[in-house]
Amino acid sequence: MMSAKEVYPYLVSWTRSFLWARSCCLLFQDSPKVFAPVSVGTLHRSPVSPLLVVICVSHLYLEIPFGLTLSYVDDFALTVSSTSYRSNIQLLQKHYARIKAKGSLLGVGFSIAKTELIYWRINRDMDPPSSTPISLDSALL
Repeated sequence: MMSAKEVYPYLVSWTRSFLWARSCCLLFQDSPKVFAPVSVGTLHRSPVSPLLVVICVSHLYLEIPFGLTLSYVDDFALTVSSTSYRSNIQLLQKHYARIKAKGSLLGVGFSIAKTELIYWRINRDMDPPSSTPISLDSALL
């Protein structure tokens, strides 16, 4: 098995092959095939796009090693557990603030509008769920 130091040049070369000296052409019926250089972005549905996103945001996992999981390439799940709904809210707000601060240093942002919250209860929880709103970035969810 190769060490990380040995793999690094291959990974850089593989990534560069997706991003270096590229061109594209828009195809329309009976149009000439004129290619233009592409200097930004990655190819649509390219296997390198999700990989680069995961590499870019990997530092976020160090902030909350046991509560943050990757649901899909650009979807995160933040999970907390405590003895009360109020504590869960406070933990979610705290961890969200940490991830958001770390993400801003990486140029990564989060959409509050796309945030989904799930509250799990067990049968022995007889109290109704709290109606206390959860606030992230001053937006009530």
